Amino acid sequence: MRFFLLIALTFFFTTPAAALVVDQDTVWDGQHSFSEDVQVLAGATLTVLPGSQLHFSGARLEVSGRLVAEGAEFSGENWEGLRLKGVDNTTRITDCVIKGAATGVFVLGGGPQLEGMILSANKVGMEVRGKAAGKVTRCRFTGNLKVGLFIKDDSTTSVVDCRFEGNLRYGVYLYHARPQMFQGNQFVNNDTGLMIAYHGTDPEVLDNRFEENTIAVQVDRAARPVLRGNLLLGNQTGFYIYRRSDPLLTGNRIEENGVGLLIAYSSYPEVESNDFMSNEIAVKLEFQSSSWEAKRGADARAGETSARSAFAGQGMRSVSEEDRRAKRLDGMVNAGDNWWGREGTLELASIGPDGNPSFIHDGRDQTTFVDEGEEYPLDKVAHSPWRKDPATEIER
Repeated sequence: MRFFLLIALTFFFTTPAAALVVDQDTVWDGQHSFSEDVQVLAGATLTVLPGSQLHFSGARLEVSGRLVAEGAEFSGENWEGLRLKGVDNTTRITDCVIKGAATGVFVLGGGPQLEGMILSANKVGMEVRGKAAGKVTRCRFTGNLKVGLFIKDDSTTSVVDCRFEGNLRYGVYLYHARPQMFQGNQFVNNDTGLMIAYHGTDPEVLDNRFEENTIAVQVDRAARPVLRGNLLLGNQTGFYIYRRSDPLLTGNRIEENGVGLLIAYSSYPEVESNDFMSNEIAVKLEFQSSSWEAKRGADARAGETSARSAFAGQGMRSVSEEDRRAKRLDGMVNAGDNWWGREGTLELASIGPDGNPSFIHDGRDQTTFVDEGEEYPLDKVAHSPWRKDPATEIER
């Protein structure tokens, strides 16, 4: 059945509906329920007024035209969520709640403006792909089963002043994406707060707060972002730099984490002008060896070793070995020009530049590790020169 809705249709009761096509400007108010998909066609505007409640059973709201919604709730059982297909920046969803969907909001291209939303108890809170270039601001992603916000496919959507809390796998996953802005966000009690994965994923991650996550930030598979001015407080692991990734870490405050910075499998980040304070271990190297990289890195990435290899998995074949090759393989991870806290600074003054700091775990503490039955020397951390005063003015 096909419905043609007039401007200013207003309902004050629950209205079951079959398949619905909106092909002219339409206003919804009150409570509505849908058991079939709703489609807003190109050229039409659907306006959802504050206080409206839209309930979906095994269906979705798909918008190719324009959606303007403020202060409304979208929910349902076994429903697919909102799909925004190529909509421009005149599609605005503000202060709305979206919950219980497979994917709360799916953005395919375009540039929608999404502000002040609450996305909770979805499998995926929001997925952005297809080179989308919109904005996600002041939104809250909480209790989503897989990921709060997934951005991929060269999308540049900005993420500003959002909160990601209690998402079971990832707060945010950036995959082949470079948000124009990624700033001022909070990550609390997620399994992994922020995942940045694959070569070409190199945004600037600026002035964010990560607290009580299992892993605050993981950089994986040849990604090279800039991580600047962030606060990492009370996480099990602060920065986890993994599988041939070389980010720049600068101006961050890394405090009271189990491990402040964990570096593994041929990763050589630039670590400078950070404050490491009261972490159980400030820097730890794990399966990190220039000898392993020189001998086995390229073959492992090409998938020529077993599934237990560090680089097993999908997606790496799209990146050339030249893209992934380390610039320098001298057995050292450079972490000079950082502040190691008051106690750490006193210890360094006592042991000198060639000493073995108690707060760094490297080849001075564990000379080798075994991979595929062969022994490799663990790299060392160059912690000198060090700062005598804090490098940042970040407040807790």
